[in-house]
Amino acid sequence: MEKIDLAVVFYEKEVELLKILANSIEIYCSIELVDTIYFINNSANEAVAEAEFKKHVKPLFKKFSDSVSILNASAFGIDYENGALPYTAQQALKLEFGRITDKSHYMTLDARNHFIRDLRRSDLFSNDNLPVSHLQVHTGYLGICLKESCAYLGIDVDVEEPVLPSVTPYVLITKVVNELLDLVEESEGHNVYGLIAKNNRITEFLLYCAYIMRKGKINDAYALKQKPYATLFTKWPETESDVKRVLESTASDAVWMFSVHIRRFEKLKPSEIEFISELWVERKLFTNKHEAKTFIDYQAIAPNIDKGSTLATNSDGKVYEGRGGRLFIANDSNEVIKQHRGERLLSDKQLKAWKYLLEFRKAICSAKAIAYQIMVVPDAHAVHKEQLPLLDYYANARPVHQILDSIDDYSYFNYPLNVLKHANENGEVYHPVDSHYTAYGAYVCYKSLMSNLRRKIDILKDDEIENVTKKSSGDLGEKFEPPKVAEYTDCVVKKATATKVWNNGVTNRGHMSLWINSDDTKPTCILFTDSYGWKIQRFFAESFSRLYIIHSPLIELEAIDVFKPDFVFSLMAERFLIYPPKDLFDKSAMDFAIEKGGEVKSYEEIKAIRLDK
Repeated sequence: MEKIDLAVVFYEKEVELLKILANSIEIYCSIELVDTIYFINNSANEAVAEAEFKKHVKPLFKKFSDSVSILNASAFGIDYENGALPYTAQQALKLEFGRITDKSHYMTLDARNHFIRDLRRSDLFSNDNLPVSHLQVHTGYLGICLKESCAYLGIDVDVEEPVLPSVTPYVLITKVVNELLDLVEESEGHNVYGLIAKNNRITEFLLYCAYIMRKGKINDAYALKQKPYATLFTKWPETESDVKRVLESTASDAVWMFSVHIRRFEKLKPSEIEFISELWVERKLFTNKHEAKTFIDYQAIAPNIDKGSTLATNSDGKVYEGRGGRLFIANDSNEVIKQHRGERLLSDKQLKAWKYLLEFRKAICSAKAIAYQIMVVPDAHAVHKEQLPLLDYYANARPVHQILDSIDDYSYFNYPLNVLKHANENGEVYHPVDSHYTAYGAYVCYKSLMSNLRRKIDILKDDEIENVTKKSSGDLGEKFEPPKVAEYTDCVVKKATATKVWNNGVTNRGHMSLWINSDDTKPTCILFTDSYGWKIQRFFAESFSRLYIIHSPLIELEAIDVFKPDFVFSLMAERFLIYPPKDLFDKSAMDFAIEKGGEVKSYEEIKAIRLDK
């Protein structure tokens, strides 16, 4: 039985898309039907793309592990150093592959294609052993390209008549392709790339179609069936009804391939994202909808990522300078980069620890009639992912996603990634040269958490705060010599009613302080926090009569029993999630405070502090 080769042309920005294609080949293609899978690297930076492919795509193949090969465009004479055009090159490569394969037929694919059901021999060949294709009418610009391609070969064409298609997946006849390439080289004195570069109204598949028509009738060369793919191109389909029709066609047994153009992801509507996510999960290309939607979110920004950006480290290697000069923590003990690549995940034991911990906290607070909320503050790596080249091509689940997937009650868990991204349009939510959010970013997080409360409580309104643009260095910028500075967005309360009346002078773990509001009718709150608490506490203090600040990853029962708050909040950086706190066993904030010294007070003494009037 004749086998075919697959030829997949891809760019560096499409490596992530190749993962879906690779999975689909493993699931839906048979080794009795497909021989070798060639990935043609049409990237300006071949070495980087090849390394990414070998690291992230090739390992996905199991039954085809020995049948995967990567070819670089330069091997076909594509010279990017001397100005080769990527789009023209990808067209030429699909034909030039005919010089490589030893099969009588091969199928060309793009990175956006993926199989959604078993590929059958009848999808590729008729009972008479003719390759299978379909007919379509080419209107508009494609009609012009059809005319131009036919004119080059000296044949007339009626553009209102259906002919062979112009997009992948496409089964090509190797002998015919090589005849066409020979003709072009003899006529032009150079390869087909030069022809298409000279006349961009000639396209690879329409030129191939024209050559088939020159040789005889289309149905003498191909068995014609129904279109086998459902594709969302960049601009088509446009109307809601057309989009629905294309998506619903994936239920047809005649359709064995689905594709979304990389530029279409950013235009997808929520209902379309929902449909595609469900389709991918149903066809076993993703394990769950959250994973599928995360992939779509990344693809929505992938085309806009500048792959030419440089990446620099400071002298101690703990900071990476990303696109636009934004600085990021890296090479730290929390392995934050690996976390955001999905390479440093929670173990089953850690995940269970988090699940039990959150259930314990919720139960303890509920038993005391206390409202509990936890906020995981997103890392800058998540908010500004598009500026960090180290995360290009990655859209993997992180520890925070593992935790979210494991808990049953989301009502008290806050992860304000989307609101921070949206708010960044109005100001810097993260300091470009600091590891923390700005005061404006803290205000956005404050509003997000407070809005999640199910009790009536005063929340600052936007007209009660003022954003101010300032310029300074930050904890990451200070690691450079000279220090790097950047503009950021500060945020102040116009008419503050709360005052910080005491702090114990301890830095970081073990720090305690107290805010008292002039309005003593408001409820009380304890904020257990890490360094992200510094900028957000000024806003929380406006909503509570007394706000107790305790720098600790735990919720400390002794403090809760003494202060008897109405609310308990936990605040922690996303990158610290890999260390589940042990509320009953870890060293307390009071122990740290005593160890470090400072103005140490007992919880009873702190509670007794009053606002001087």
